[in-house]
Amino acid sequence: MKKMRETVFFLLLGVLSGLFFAGKAHGKVIHVKDTAVHDVHLQGFINEASDGDTIVVGPGIYRGNIVIRRRNLKLIGEGYPVIEGEKKGTVVLIRGDRCLVKGFVIRGGGNDLSRDNSGVMFRKCNDSVVEGCKCLDNLFGCYFYQSDHCIFRNNLVKGRKYEVEEDRGNGIHLWDSAYYLIEGNEICDARDGIYVSFANYGIIKGNWIHHTRYGLHYMYSMHNAFIDNLLTHNVAGAAVMYSKHMKWNRNIFAHNRGFRAYGVLWQDARICECHDNLVVDNTIGLYFDQALEADVKGNMVIWNDRAAVLLENSELNTIYENNFIDNLSELQLRGGTQKGRNNKFYKNKRGNYWSDYKGYDLDGDGVGDTPHVLQDIFEYLVADYPAYRLYLFSPAAQAMAIAEKALPIIEVTKEALDPYPLMRPVKIKEMEKLFAKLKSAGGHSSVASRVVLLFFSLILMGISLVVFGKGNHL
Repeated sequence: MKKMRETVFFLLLGVLSGLFFAGKAHGKVIHVKDTAVHDVHLQGFINEASDGDTIVVGPGIYRGNIVIRRRNLKLIGEGYPVIEGEKKGTVVLIRGDRCLVKGFVIRGGGNDLSRDNSGVMFRKCNDSVVEGCKCLDNLFGCYFYQSDHCIFRNNLVKGRKYEVEEDRGNGIHLWDSAYYLIEGNEICDARDGIYVSFANYGIIKGNWIHHTRYGLHYMYSMHNAFIDNLLTHNVAGAAVMYSKHMKWNRNIFAHNRGFRAYGVLWQDARICECHDNLVVDNTIGLYFDQALEADVKGNMVIWNDRAAVLLENSELNTIYENNFIDNLSELQLRGGTQKGRNNKFYKNKRGNYWSDYKGYDLDGDGVGDTPHVLQDIFEYLVADYPAYRLYLFSPAAQAMAIAEKALPIIEVTKEALDPYPLMRPVKIKEMEKLFAKLKSAGGHSSVASRVVLLFFSLILMGISLVVFGKGNHL
């Protein structure tokens, strides 16, 4: 039923994406060519056009910002002509319904964050489309401003890498817009890749977002879907905040590293679905902060420093049939007791696969006969004293974990259990395709990061041994 609803949603958006063809099919075609002195301004041709006309623009540089107010107007570039902005304001401002802008390099927008200066802006229009463009060196790449049923597809957005992060705009920014489609774009060097605020019933699909702060950032939004995207080398892959009824499925969250870096962050996010994602080589894979009623299934969480962190303000989450493989630590519970929070690491007597599970399966049903303890005494202490993590690979940490099993002194919360651990990894559909997609985008750096961590751990162990040795000689 869920897949059926998702398919219907895509079909409806597909129909909407073709609405711009439904205008005046009999409109005239206007051809524009650049001159040797590059002084052609497109605004005059746009003003002279009527609703339903098509303006075909040849190669060259066309200076000046433009505003499109006509309906059903198609502005089509051949050979990537350049619309060179005035270094102020928005370069291409779309205010007409059912318009199409296709095949341009759009650059030279203004610098005023308070006025949302952009390469392209949908402003109070509906059913308009921008596709096949290159938005370069703009404050915001594309801005959706109170515009519904608009589409931004198969574009390149490169922000101002030379600016400090707080002075950049977002690659794509949505505000008070609904039923949008953002598909097949590459976005990099922006503040946030895609920022979604008070925007509902939209789909973000098949984008590659890299080298930003948050690859995807939802705020105060509902009923959105984030599907088949690749997010690499950001501070956080996706941050879903103060939102509900969200779906993020079949995405890749990889190499998102730094202080407080995450693959996926839930913060006051409710009734969300997170299925069939690849979460690889992040500082923290999954971070639950006031996450409520999340359904987390079929994810491959691999090679992260910490697979998951669950704060005590998170309730009624169900985490099951995921693969947690070769993470430095699997789960950390923070904030005191987890009692009464009803977070479950299983459903229908099927838990998760944990690569460090040491149990057995005598009855051969594929489920371990003993529960898997997700947080040992060392991780319990690290939750309250993060600096202890420096001793992660030290003999002291290993000895503490072994001693705690033999003679428990500190009671680790019983909620940190998977009562039905799986003996074999879950077969996740299309996971091989996700790994191949990640490799084609630049491989993985997990080995290098682990070597660095191990190197510093060995140095720390060496210092400890030297200090201990000197103490014995005193």
